[in-house]
Amino acid sequence: MFGNILLVLSLICYGLLANLLSKPRPSGDYGVGYSYAYLYYGVGFVFFTGLLAWNMNANHCFDWVLRYRSGLVFLGWIAFVTMTLWSLEYHMAFIILHLLVFGSCLYLINVEQSAEVLTLWVKIPFYASLLIGLVILGAFGKTRAMKAIEIIQLNSIWQSNRQEEYKATLDKIKNYNDTTINWLLEFVDPKMDKVLRTNAIAKIKSFPKWEDEMIAILTKEDLENMWAYYDYSNYVYSFLDGNKVEHPEKFIEPIKYSLRVFAVRAENDLYDPYKRELWSLNLESFCRALDMQFKEYSKEFKPGMLKLQEVLSVEYPERMHEKSRKRYDKLVRTYRLAVKNWLAANE
Repeated sequence: MFGNILLVLSLICYGLLANLLSKPRPSGDYGVGYSYAYLYYGVGFVFFTGLLAWNMNANHCFDWVLRYRSGLVFLGWIAFVTMTLWSLEYHMAFIILHLLVFGSCLYLINVEQSAEVLTLWVKIPFYASLLIGLVILGAFGKTRAMKAIEIIQLNSIWQSNRQEEYKATLDKIKNYNDTTINWLLEFVDPKMDKVLRTNAIAKIKSFPKWEDEMIAILTKEDLENMWAYYDYSNYVYSFLDGNKVEHPEKFIEPIKYSLRVFAVRAENDLYDPYKRELWSLNLESFCRALDMQFKEYSKEFKPGMLKLQEVLSVEYPERMHEKSRKRYDKLVRTYRLAVKNWLAANE
């Protein structure tokens, strides 16, 4: 009785799989549902056929297999499951073989018959499914092995290309001879590769008027309305975060201007659920730079920092892009904490 129940459940999962895989895979949300359905039906098929094979073996349905019976039954089940999951998706003609196997199982469960008189029509589907399943299993293993080798080769090529690009970038930094430091500033972030950052900083400091160039970047007109990718202010503060300037007094007014720009840009960004440019404020590096190099001028910066804290503390609409929502929220929390800590340390 239990064997028949397992056989029916196996057939139900088989039918659901066959029906699902006979249709083209949809895209979008329907594609996700398709994948979940395939997972559930596939797991059900593997589970119930596994129980069915165990039950039949325990009830002497395979006594006609004279040697290594349990091992061969297990191997046959693996081969049958592999053949089914592969063939239903690519070769629907295998359905006849599957149905012969299920028919043989029904016969073996319900009819008592000795191994000597067991008919060939019962044995042949099992032997055929075992043989075909093993061939498919071998082909599947070979395909996987070839894919793994291909991935290893592609990774090796990618690593080689990456090393070449890295060396080319390093050589460009060392031999940089442009009239501005803008391109070099892209490598001064503390999170940047240490070698690239060290060489970029050294090259920047080789410019006789590098401080004036940074001040010019910070004091550019209408920065609050400029697209973040065209504003190099965040790179300047990444540089100042760890690199002392010779004339800090020259940076006082530019920093106060930056604070006004930050407040306007933060307010515009926070209230627009489609914007994600808040990263351009670089407030962590900014606050560290103020503490490290401009501590004695903190009273001049405090009004701007208080205004910035007020702007950042407001409730804002969620970002419309779900993937960036958590990252944006985390950035706001980080900025709020950086400003709060600076104000607490400069009361």
